[in-house]
Amino acid sequence: MKNIAVFINDLRVGGIQKSVTNILKNIDYTKYNIDLYMFGDNCFYEIPEKTNVIYLKKPHRVFQFLPFNIVKKIMKVDVLNKKYDVAIDFDSYQMHTALGALKCDVLKKAIWIHNDIPIKLKEEPKYRILHFFFKKKYRYFDTFCAVSKGAMDAFKKLENCKGKKCYVVPNYIDTNEIKNKMNEDVDLKINKKLLNIVTVGRLCHQKGIDIMLNNISELTNYRNDFHLYIIGDGEERVNLEKQAHSLNIEKYVTFVGNQKNPFKYLKQMDLFYLSSRYEGQGMVILEAMAVGLDILIPKHLEKYCPKVKGTNDIIGYLKKYQKNGRKKFNSLQEYNENITNELEKIFNN
Repeated sequence: MKNIAVFINDLRVGGIQKSVTNILKNIDYTKYNIDLYMFGDNCFYEIPEKTNVIYLKKPHRVFQFLPFNIVKKIMKVDVLNKKYDVAIDFDSYQMHTALGALKCDVLKKAIWIHNDIPIKLKEEPKYRILHFFFKKKYRYFDTFCAVSKGAMDAFKKLENCKGKKCYVVPNYIDTNEIKNKMNEDVDLKINKKLLNIVTVGRLCHQKGIDIMLNNISELTNYRNDFHLYIIGDGEERVNLEKQAHSLNIEKYVTFVGNQKNPFKYLKQMDLFYLSSRYEGQGMVILEAMAVGLDILIPKHLEKYCPKVKGTNDIIGYLKKYQKNGRKKFNSLQEYNENITNELEKIFNN
């Protein structure tokens, strides 16, 4: 049996956290023993019982602002005294998750790439600072795994991957969970006569909800038979609510907040709309596809999710879009099987 160590900061609500729990649910535990190292007990998602969870003390935040090579020498991470076949920094944004993977007695050291890092560096000043201090960590890993070809191609432009193994491993979509949860009752009054549009994600700069609200405002010049539901929360929520008020579109928009089960809301909708400035993959797109929704994304997101065709004319699409009541569940079987095959390569080659 192979021993696999997986390091993540915590399991609070988020795409990375959802992604790792989906992987853990789909692991063959007759072949792999999984130790999940977490630096916090904040747990929004369910961890499979067969996963061995180890809680570690989160280091002082001052370590984030020291060069990685120095932190590597002075920071202690109490990993188990056992030999691993693969150690994975699944978080990839933290000093301590990288160090945990590197401190293991291990044959292969892998790190996940969840975003288009060059664009993230351009768009987010805070990330630029953090990246400046931790960027040298990549040289110590021998395996890079990106959640889309777009994210991997961008990463290769930034980092020297010569002699490293590179894999594209999209996010698992737990379609069994979606199928089981999508038919639960919702606690919202949804007018089925309207075109009901939904988006799901953290309310932050990357997700471009501000762009979406501007588009919704413009759309009211052409039609008023629609409503937008925004599922998720984050640091930009107050600003976005103020923006909706200033645009005078509050009657067209509902902020739903974080939901343990977003799928029951998706089932009630007609169209899924993602307006991110950039992505790693956009797991919520695939989840909406599984429910059977039509998908609207801008053209620049196509490279992260090649299964979906984007458009440069968002307003034109929304002006013409008509409700389609025929929702067909999509198990994404072939998609998930391909991910299993890629993980097998990483764990065994």
